[in-house]
Formats: sequence, C-alpha cells, structure tokens
Amino acid sequence: MSNTPIKTDVLIIGAGPVGLFQIFQLGLHEIKAHVVDSLPLIGGQCSALYPDKFIYDVPGIPKITGKDLIDQLELQIDPMKPSFHLKQTVQSLVSNDMGYEVTTREGLRFQTKCIVIAAGVGAFVHKELPLRELNNFRSGDLGSSHPPQVVCELPQNDSIAAKHIVVYGSNEAAVRTALNAALKSGTQSVCLIYRREQLDIGEELKAQFDQALRINAIQFMTGQITGLKTREAGQLLSHLLVTDTHGVINERACDLLVECLGLSPKLGPLLDWEIQMEKKTLKVDSKNFETNLPGIYAVGDINSYPGKRKLIVCGFHEATLAAYSIASYLRGGEPIPLEYTTASTRIHRILGL
Repeated sequence: MSNTPIKTDVLIIGAGPVGLFQIFQLGLHEIKAHVVDSLPLIGGQCSALYPDKFIYDVPGIPKITGKDLIDQLELQIDPMKPSFHLKQTVQSLVSNDMGYEVTTREGLRFQTKCIVIAAGVGAFVHKELPLRELNNFRSGDLGSSHPPQVVCELPQNDSIAAKHIVVYGSNEAAVRTALNAALKSGTQSVCLIYRREQLDIGEELKAQFDQALRINAIQFMTGQITGLKTREAGQLLSHLLVTDTHGVINERACDLLVECLGLSPKLGPLLDWEIQMEKKTLKVDSKNFETNLPGIYAVGDINSYPGKRKLIVCGFHEATLAAYSIASYLRGGEPIPLEYTTASTRIHRILGL
C-alpha cells in the first residue's frame, strides 16, 4: 500500500454517467476531482452492460447508445482534466482532521475533504463459478512462476502460455473470448462450456461461432464444472471435470479457465461506513444530496430520498445540486451564486471557449 496519500478536494466513487457528469459540475466551480472505479473502463453500466442499447430519455437527444453517451460525457469533461483510477475497489474510510482518508483494496490511499458516492447499484465485480477449489488458481499467490490460471478475461499478451483454454459462459463476451482464444499463439485447444445448449448471442456472432465449430477451431460442451485435477503437487491446474445433463463426468484438459459470467453489483464496504441506509441505498437530504456524514454525498441510483426515481436524468440533477453544496462546503459555507453557461465569462474560460 502506498505510504503517501493522494490529496484531493473531492473523491468521486464511481465513473458511470452520473459520476462523469459530477466531474463536469464540480469543474464549473473550479473544483478538480479524483475518480475511482472497480471496472477497467469508465461508463459504469452503460459501458459494461448495455453499450449498444439505445437510451431514449436524455434531454434533447432522441436516442443514444450507452457507449455514445459515455463518449459524449468524456468529451464534455475533457476541460476539467479529471484523474481516473480504474480497477480500484474502495475498501475503507476513516475520518480525520483534514476530512477523510479512503483506501482501495489494490493499495491506493486518498486524503479528501469531500466524497461523492456515484456507485450506481454498487461496485461491479465479475461473477465466479461456485467451486471452492478454483480459488487456489485465481491469484498469483502460488508464486511468480505460476501466474493465475482462472481469470475473468483473456490476457491481451502472451504472459500466460496456455495450451488448453476453457471459457465458461453463454453471453457474447464468452463466445468472443473463445473465438479470440483460438487465435492465440501456442493454443492447442479451446472449449466453450456452459450448462445449457442455448447461447445468448446475436445471429452474426452465432454464424462465426458455428463456423469455428465446423472447422474444429473450438469445441462446445454442455455441462457444469464440478471438479478439477492438478499436477506438480497441486500447484497447477491441469483438467476440469465437467458433469453433463445426464450426470456423466467428462475430463477436459485446461491450463487457463476464463470465467465469462457477467458482472454483479455489490455494496461491499459501504455497508460499514455508518452512512444511514434504506433498502441497500444511501439516505440523502434532497436539498443537497448529502448523507448523514458531513462532506459525503451520494448521487444516482445509490441514493434514496422521498420521491426518488432511478433515472439518468434524475442523477444529472442530483450531481448539479451536490456540486453547489460541495462548493459552499469547501468555501466555509459561503453562498454560491448562480451562473449560466451561456453568459458566464468565468465558465467560458474553464471550458476553453
């Protein structure tokens, strides 16, 4: 863990659409922010779950895909020069004389005066197969000579020299991973495994998958992974035991297992932060979206208040009012005058106009 904390006026937890708009609204008050997110890319659910689906309730935009919305938000916040820290899961919060110290599971530390929790329905984590024996192969604890053999995505380089790759899942990510694995140098076999024959993919991808099956570039097995075999005194994964729909157990050579089971939101350590909660959401004052802890705000789907609606447009409204409150909080409670982006020369300077 880093000994020197990163100092910032505001730490935003969550880089989804509302978190990104929070950056913009804070920037209009000349407040810079650091942002942490558990995912490897910005955009939250828009990027991770429905990048190609259309959204129809963004004001002034008849329809826009999740990916395009994030692209536009990223362009909008470019003048604010935010600092992103991705693949970082917030773990602990401690109050002190300077505000709050926040640490991540991966070892970053932040000293911040204010926190905005824009975590949607929680931090997204990859779902895992419920087979305890696989845990020994999910991390590098076995030593540098034995890298992880159970991962959530196919390595982009050849750092893992896998000859027999198994992908478990039925979604588009699983099928694309299997197809990409077949192109990996040194690969001898690639097998997609899922408990059902039906795959949740579009016609175009299905045609590619069927072609790969016909030429034996990949194989497809229906069944559940129920056990495993190892070599080198249990240090390395060598085979998976797959139980089919008739209860027959088959062995499948495997030295790299890619779990493509999608993402699951978890509140995690937020439950231990002494923030008042209501049905797994954070209670806020709808005047400024501050929680019961001074200087800690919550915007977007993570919060609750009378009349709350879990809509992107509502999250944008909440981020706007939270920014005004934060600006006042950081300036000793002084009132913040209203300025219009159409006329304010100060705002035009910030936006580089």
